[in-house]
Amino acid sequence: MRNLHPAAAMVALTVLVACGSSSNGSSHSTSSSSPTASASPTAEATAGAAFPSPSPGVVASVAAVKLSCASTPKAGEKLALVTLRGSANVVVRDITDLAHPVSRCSFQGGSYFRFFNATHVSYVVTASGDLGAAGALYLADLTTRTTSLVRAWSYGGFGSWGYAWSPDGRYLTYISSDASSYQWHLLSAAGDRLLLKIGPVPGRGIDNNGDDQMVGFSADGKFVAIEQTFVRDDGSGGAVAPVQVNRVPDGSVAYSRTDGTMAAWAGAGAILYFRTTAGVQAWGSGGVRTVSAGTSWVHPYPSPDGSRMAFSVVNAQTNHVGEVLDLTTGKLHSLSANPRVGAAFLNASLVWYAGESICTTSTPCAFGVPPLSGQTYIYDLGSDVETNSIDTSFFDSWPHVVGQT
Repeated sequence: MRNLHPAAAMVALTVLVACGSSSNGSSHSTSSSSPTASASPTAEATAGAAFPSPSPGVVASVAAVKLSCASTPKAGEKLALVTLRGSANVVVRDITDLAHPVSRCSFQGGSYFRFFNATHVSYVVTASGDLGAAGALYLADLTTRTTSLVRAWSYGGFGSWGYAWSPDGRYLTYISSDASSYQWHLLSAAGDRLLLKIGPVPGRGIDNNGDDQMVGFSADGKFVAIEQTFVRDDGSGGAVAPVQVNRVPDGSVAYSRTDGTMAAWAGAGAILYFRTTAGVQAWGSGGVRTVSAGTSWVHPYPSPDGSRMAFSVVNAQTNHVGEVLDLTTGKLHSLSANPRVGAAFLNASLVWYAGESICTTSTPCAFGVPPLSGQTYIYDLGSDVETNSIDTSFFDSWPHVVGQT
């Protein structure tokens, strides 16, 4: 996944990459506590070791954040990683009974939160918000309340926050970036496989509605993909394909293309959706097909039942509005006509998003980045009703894909 929800990803993006800004900023701006410690070597998997597991003898240069739990999530519960109004903590929210949601656990700090499974959550901690800051990826066990180090890095270049777990948890894909190169990896108990190594991320401005980084696995776990628009040079003067799909078992390339952005895997099977100048297209076993001609989606997010994709589009006033695409029929479902950004599925029928201040011709939004209004919402696709939400930011939901419990 692109590790960017919610709408904080849409703010402050027209500065230089070289200065450490990000088109994939996440809600860590609402929970920025990042404890620091002494520097240490990078932790990587050892061949034959259990995975994920802490690396013996390795101490990360940044400490794990504080985890507290009032209760442990149970099998079959629908969960969300969010922040709540009035608090900067990231909470594991049980939304199985929407009339009576329950906060199970809370994290004091960290960023780029993801569910590993229903009882484990991963997150990134960095020494600071500066480009190049040391960082670490941790995995928290919500049952035992213990936290393990997955990997650590002494220098975090642009994009180094990007990571995703395979549906079965046996693989981790991640980005490693420094001043000399941008690398895409596949980590497992068998070791660390380098899938792609290209030139470094150049210093330039960012197009928030066009630039993107995503790494992630197909719902069936057979493929892993990268989509990035920041590096165009392979380091030797050659061109870089912005979209590439590799086979998980052997790491071989299954597909690549010379254009594309804003990619996401469907929540079922092995279909990768992405945006080109022609609209939304999809790659799968039958090749490439056009799904929604002319649709310029921004930051798509798949429904866990595999049937839909939620996203934003830009209107004439440079505001964002939410839409949902039916992946079977290709029909578009418009949500609120009011400015909304960061659309993501809480479950198969509920979409979370954040409000934006209205841009007008007399009061245009600076650099095409509308400020957030401070209000968030949940849209029910079944009733077409929007309600206010106390979830001020959204990171992830569980289950991710069909069949996960």
